[in-house]
Amino acid sequence: MSDRPAPPRPRIELLRGQPTDVLPVVEPLLLDYLRWCARRIAADCGYTFEDPEAVVARHHEDFCCELPRLLAEDGRLVVARAGHDTLAGVAGLKTVGAGVAEVKRMYVRPELRGRGTGRGLMTRLLEEAVGIGHRVVRLETASFMVEAQRLYRSLGFEETRPFAGSEADLSGLGGAMRFYELRLAAG
Repeated sequence: MSDRPAPPRPRIELLRGQPTDVLPVVEPLLLDYLRWCARRIAADCGYTFEDPEAVVARHHEDFCCELPRLLAEDGRLVVARAGHDTLAGVAGLKTVGAGVAEVKRMYVRPELRGRGTGRGLMTRLLEEAVGIGHRVVRLETASFMVEAQRLYRSLGFEETRPFAGSEADLSGLGGAMRFYELRLAAG
């Protein structure tokens, strides 16, 4: 047993503003996330990418196109900061239908995991979803992200069938993905 105190939980912050102001804040973390995903999908799921950086660039461009929706009145983008100002994690919430939202790009830096960061990000997003008036929150996650799946289930998410418009649907990686949904309690 260690006498060292546990590291403090990262601070969860809601980002607001214009995409041109917010993108520089989250872009390094998102690029780390996309590169990490490409490596893990190739290694753990057996997919071969001819040009992994082109895949990263395409998904990053998709995120840049989605950013205005995440920053809209019915969207959310949250970050976790560890220590003085280290960006530890990010997660977004996008409205996809009447009363339905989708979690986008939930990621915590590997070296900063195990501190409650993912739970903090998801808890904040779910609180925001209730405040917006959503009744259902859904998400897709890679099959190798077992820790994330454990977190989602602990928050009440249940595995479900793939949904239309998913990134897996668009990228052809459906076999490497899992889909989850949470029905929110009426406020």
